[in-house]
Amino acid sequence: MDGRGAVTGAPLRLTAPDRALAALLALLPGPVAPGLVPVAEALGRVLARPLAAPGPVPAVPVARRDGWAVAAADTLGAGPYAPAPLPVAPARLGAGDPLPPGSDAVLPPFGLVLDGPFAQLLEPVAPGEGVRLPGEEIAAGTLLRAAGERLSPRDLPALAACGIDAVESRVPRLAWIAVGDEIAAEPARDTLWALFATLVAAEGGVPCRLPPVPDEPGAIAGALRAAAGHDLVLLAGGSGEGPGDRSAAGLAAAGRLVLHGLGARPGMSTGFGLVGEMPVLLLPGRAEDALAAWVLLARPALRHLAGAAAPAPRRARLARKLASAVGLLEIVPVRLAAPGLAEPLAIGALPLGALSAADALLLVPPGVEGYEAGNEVELHPL
Repeated sequence: MDGRGAVTGAPLRLTAPDRALAALLALLPGPVAPGLVPVAEALGRVLARPLAAPGPVPAVPVARRDGWAVAAADTLGAGPYAPAPLPVAPARLGAGDPLPPGSDAVLPPFGLVLDGPFAQLLEPVAPGEGVRLPGEEIAAGTLLRAAGERLSPRDLPALAACGIDAVESRVPRLAWIAVGDEIAAEPARDTLWALFATLVAAEGGVPCRLPPVPDEPGAIAGALRAAAGHDLVLLAGGSGEGPGDRSAAGLAAAGRLVLHGLGARPGMSTGFGLVGEMPVLLLPGRAEDALAAWVLLARPALRHLAGAAAPAPRRARLARKLASAVGLLEIVPVRLAAPGLAEPLAIGALPLGALSAADALLLVPPGVEGYEAGNEVELHPL
C-alpha cells in the first residue's frame, strides 16, 4: 500500500476507499489546537468545547410585552367601572425592559388611564403576568452546542443574549497547490480552486492558495516543502499514470508517497503521503475525479482535523433499478424526486449537469452489483 510502484508511471495500486481512509486518518495528528474566534467570524466553524450559557436569560425579570410596570396587588378589583387609583403613575416599559423594584407584573398599554400625575387602573393582572422570569428563555448552564458541532446562524440570537462574543474553535489551514504547465503559466486556468475554496470553508477550514507549479517533480517537491506549517495540502492535478503526470514523483521526492490509487470510480488516481509530518493529498485534475477524492478522503480528513462530527447519512428508497460494476466503489449522484425517494442521475461518473441537479450522493460498495427499485440506501451530503 506504499504506492512506490506508481511514482514512475507504473500502474496504480488500487486500495479500497475504506482502507485508504483508515490509512490516511492514521497519518493525521489529532485535531488542530483550538483558538478563540469572534462570533462574527465563527459561522460554520467547529466548536472545540461545549458551549454553555454562562448565566440565565433573561438575567432579571423583564417585560414580555409593552405596558406598565405594576405591583399585581395594587390592581386587585380594578375594572373599567371601578378603576383603582395609583398615587404615582407607573413606569412605562417596552418588551425586554427590566422591571423596576416593587413591580411584579406588566399591565397592557390600555390597562390604565393617566389623570395628571395620577393613574387609574382599569383591569387587574396576576403576579408574573406580562413578565419573562430569569432563565425562562435559557437556563444557566444550558448546553447551546456540543463540542464537534458547527455554529450556525440560528445560534447567533442565543449567543448574543448570553453575552458570548467569542468561541473556541479548531480551524485547520489547508494549502492548495495546482499542478500543470498551463496553470503555472496562466493561474487563471486553475478552475478547481474556487470550488475547493468554497468546500473547505464550508467545513470550517481556511483555504490558502499557493502559487501553481509546472509538471516537474523538482518544482512540485519544492512547493510542497514551502507549504510547511499547513495542516493539510491539496496537490491538484498530475496524479494520473501518463508521462506528464508527475505529482506522485514530486511528493515522493519531497517526502513519502504512502498510497497512490483508489478503488473508486471516479477518483481512481487519488493518492496521499507525507512531507515531514504534513499530510499531502493528491487530487486528480478532472473536476469529477477531484470531487470524488474530496468526498472519500479530503472531507473526512478535514473533519478529523477540525474535530467535527460527521453528519449522519440520510436514508431513502431508490426510484429505479441501479446496476454497478463489482470491484470498485461507485459514486452515484441522486436527486430526491419525492420525500424519501432517490432518483439516480449517473453511475460511475459525476458529470457537472448531474451534480448541479443532485441533492446527495449514493456510495455503492465494491462488492455490490447494484440495487433494485425500492431498495433502501444511505445517502451522503454533497
